Amino acid sequence: MTIAVVHTHGTAREMGRAQGSAFAGGIHEALRFYSGFEHQGADLGPYIDAARGAAPFSAEETEGIAEGAGISIDEAWWLNCIEEVADFEACTTMVHGRWLMHAEQWYAGHPAVGVVIAHPDYGPDFISPTSVGFLPAVGLNSSGFAQGIDSLWARDDRVGVPRVVVSRESLGAPTLTGAIAAACMPGRAGGYAHTLVSATERVVVETSATTEHVLRNTDVHTNHYLSPAPDVAPRPSKGSAARLARALELLRDSPPQTIDECAKLLGDHTGTPQSICLHENGRAAEATVFGMVCDVATGEVVVSDGPPCMGRWEEFRLPLSEAAVVE
Repeated sequence: MTIAVVHTHGTAREMGRAQGSAFAGGIHEALRFYSGFEHQGADLGPYIDAARGAAPFSAEETEGIAEGAGISIDEAWWLNCIEEVADFEACTTMVHGRWLMHAEQWYAGHPAVGVVIAHPDYGPDFISPTSVGFLPAVGLNSSGFAQGIDSLWARDDRVGVPRVVVSRESLGAPTLTGAIAAACMPGRAGGYAHTLVSATERVVVETSATTEHVLRNTDVHTNHYLSPAPDVAPRPSKGSAARLARALELLRDSPPQTIDECAKLLGDHTGTPQSICLHENGRAAEATVFGMVCDVATGEVVVSDGPPCMGRWEEFRLPLSEAAVVE
């Protein structure tokens, strides 16, 4: 299988339309998968209003996806608000030197992945693999930083700007400093862990709806808070804790020296009750649907067209700004 790729240009609406058109088949399949979910009838109006007010470009892109895919605007917003109505632990991110490694953990019933190579007329270029129908969230920005996203849940979750909209804003920021600011935008519905890496910096921005902490030189993140957030944070799940421990062990015992070795780490199956490369059975099963490695020194990005252990890895390259390139 060859991963679907779309080159997008222009306004936010135009970029969304291009994604929707290129990924339409997978988006329709995803909507059929989610059709029986108990939360599908949730009132998303307040989330949509918050997104349109705080992040109009991302809102336009979402609605462009609907137009390009031939689905309703409500359906596009449902896909991009799903984490606001259904708790789900998603993803593992690791950093070693110039490489950011990300294992995208999601529903096995939504396996279609696309790569967006974006040339917006209102911000830096970027490359982002995504589960089709979702706004781009993880990837490499041409100003020289990469972003990984890991889900977080807290007791202060509320109606506000959807998480994926926040991550789209941070991915498209003009600088890493701007990405940190975007991750901390006011009015968030909930939180994420934004792992941000450049040639000179390595930070994790942990947010909830009402709190934010910036962690320096953190190498691994999964789906629980590492910063002190006792008032809002639940205890780590066994799956998140297991993936964190295994990722730290891999970086300690088998530190990668090449981008291929980085990709191999993402296919690791050691650990219970969850491994970094995860395969479960059943309609609501969790799975690692793609892997991604970004090299912030060269602009190289590799993405697997399925689980990292068995998918075919494809290489992409993003020209970095002169200020971002380190010899």
